[in-house]
Parts: sequence; C-alpha cells; structure tokens
Amino acid sequence: MEPHIRMMKSDQTLIGDFPLGNSKHPALPMSRPALHELLYDYARELGIPVALGKSVVEYFEDSERGGVTYADGSTEVADVVVAADGVGSRAWALVTGEKQAATPSGFSVHLVTYPTERALANPVVREGFGDLESGVMFNLGPGAHFVIGKSPKETTWCLITRDQPDATEDWGNKGSAAAALAEMESWAPFYKELVKTAPEDDILLWRLMWRDPQPKCVSPLGRVVQIGDAAHPFLPTSAAGASMALEDGCTLASCLQLSGKSNVPLALRVHNLLRFERVCCAQKIGFRNREMFHKTDWDGVENDPGSVSVFAGDWMGRHHVEQYVYDNYGNAARSILVGAPFENTNSVPGFKFRPWTVKELLEASDKGQPVIDEGEWY
Repeated sequence: MEPHIRMMKSDQTLIGDFPLGNSKHPALPMSRPALHELLYDYARELGIPVALGKSVVEYFEDSERGGVTYADGSTEVADVVVAADGVGSRAWALVTGEKQAATPSGFSVHLVTYPTERALANPVVREGFGDLESGVMFNLGPGAHFVIGKSPKETTWCLITRDQPDATEDWGNKGSAAAALAEMESWAPFYKELVKTAPEDDILLWRLMWRDPQPKCVSPLGRVVQIGDAAHPFLPTSAAGASMALEDGCTLASCLQLSGKSNVPLALRVHNLLRFERVCCAQKIGFRNREMFHKTDWDGVENDPGSVSVFAGDWMGRHHVEQYVYDNYGNAARSILVGAPFENTNSVPGFKFRPWTVKELLEASDKGQPVIDEGEWY
C-alpha cells in the first residue's frame, strides 16, 4: 500500500491526502494477511517448524522450563514460552493468578477482507475509489468511523460503531452487511455499496474490549511471557496494536540475545520493565484518537485539515527497539536485581508516567471531559 492516508467525511467530502509518519520517520500501511504470509514464509525458510490446529488450554513452568498443555492432553516444554494468544489469553492464570475481567469499550467493529476485484466489480465502488490504487481511506461519520485498506490484491474494511447487541469478544463471531448498513444510514452511497460487495459469510463482528494496563506480563518463575494483545489489548484507533506487538517480539529477542540461555528469567523481567510504560501510553492514544474521530471538531478541521491525520507523535515512530535494549539492558537488570534507580525514555516526551484505568477514561468521555496530559503526545 502507498504510504499515505486519505481522510474523508461520511458524505464523501475529501478532507485531504496526508503522508503517514513524516520525512524523518516515515510509516507504511500493510495488509495483515500479507504480513502474516511474509512472516510465515520467512520462518519456514529459516527451518523453524510451525504447527497449526492445536489449542493451548494451560501454561505451566518450573525453574528450568516453561510449558503448555494442549486441548488433546499432550504437553510441550521449552526454555521460554511466549504467550501471544490475544485478548483471551490462557496465560493469565499463571502470570497473575487470575484473569482480569475485560471491560467493554462501548464500541464494536464489523470487519472483513476479500479480493479487491470483487469490490471493483461494483461501478459505484470503482468510481468512489477514484485514483486510489492502493492505500488507506479513513472516513469520519457521526459516532462512527470507517477504515478502508485497498491494495491491488485485497480490500479490507472496518466499521467502528457504538456497541452492537450481537457483538462478543470471540474471534469467530459472525456479522452481517445488513447490521453494518443499519449504522450507515446517512453515509454516501459509495460506502454502502462497498459494504454490500463483501462476502456475507466472511464479515466478522467483534466487541472491542479493554483491560486496565497490566504491569506484569511475566510468570513468577520467569519462563512464560505474554506479548501483544495477550499482555496489552489495543483499540483499533491507536493504529499501533500490531506495531507494539512486533516491538514486543523484537524487545524480547534482544533481551534473550543479551542474557543467553542461563539467564532467561532475568531477560523476561527486563523485557517487562522496558515495555510497560511505553505500551501503556500507546494504549491511551487509542482512546484519545477515538474521542477525536467520533466527536470531530469540524471547525478545527476546516482551519487545519491535517489535524485529523495525526495518530501519534514521533515518539511512536522513531523508536529503535533493538538499540534501546542494548543501551538499557544493564541498568534495567540492576534495577530488578538490586533496586538501582531506572527511568525509561521510550514513551511520551515531557510526560511523567502514571497509570490509568478504563473506568476513568470512559467516565471522562461520558461527561464530555477531554483527556489532557502534559507532554508531546502528538
């Protein structure tokens, strides 16, 4: 996809085309199916075995190994177990002793990916895309937003609206074009026709769930670690959930590279220390963005159209994950081992870190109170 974003109103008025990132720290949108395929192929090139069709029901550990129990009763052990099993992670029982209840964000998402040629067979859709060969269209409407990713091969769309009665946290929950269209009565025909081109059986409907920031993502004996949404669920409006998960993986790999096999528990705890504050701030960006998209100040957009195209500040895009580990591993380890002072520098410049809760953010939104923090968030 091209490295720009096209911002539109729900009546199909163009707000503008804007670059993703900036000249110093450019960004690139990517199809998740394409990324999954790329990573899978590379793992196979490296000779890494990939087993599909197994379901983990339990995580366990001792001082030397971590392990998993599968649904068929079989087990597997390793020096490190990485629980990258999403919002419904089964690792919570081991990591914290209990699974924190998920809090509904108040919003749900209809989403689907299907061949672009199917979408373009509709003349209204073909005309609506105009000169957009590939890229992202971000469309703002009353109490909702509609994100479209188009590449020559595949088209993805996500409609984020107020909670749907049939939405669940389950990955396979089916949605429908009719339910999505019911939320788009005032939208331009292009958007409605695009929804109609999606294969009905492929449309999913998820309730967007949150959990309070969890400062601990490592098991007591340091053999199991949660990463990605298993450790820190993101709202789509952060535009950072996938990148933060990739950062998790790179941070963990770099920590293990420095620790070696003999110091795995310390490596995992350093990883936890280096990641928590940065991820916590990135999660909060998702809430702030959603407030901006669903309660758009159109007078402000008229004066500064680019204001709605900035999803986060440079602190998100400029982070060199591996180098940060190399520069800070020793001091972070000393902080864990002997209580030496340590301060992260990989999150919002000028912001004195403090945790937040889902409850306080939702209450502020309901009262119409903006969430304002010091520092350079954007």
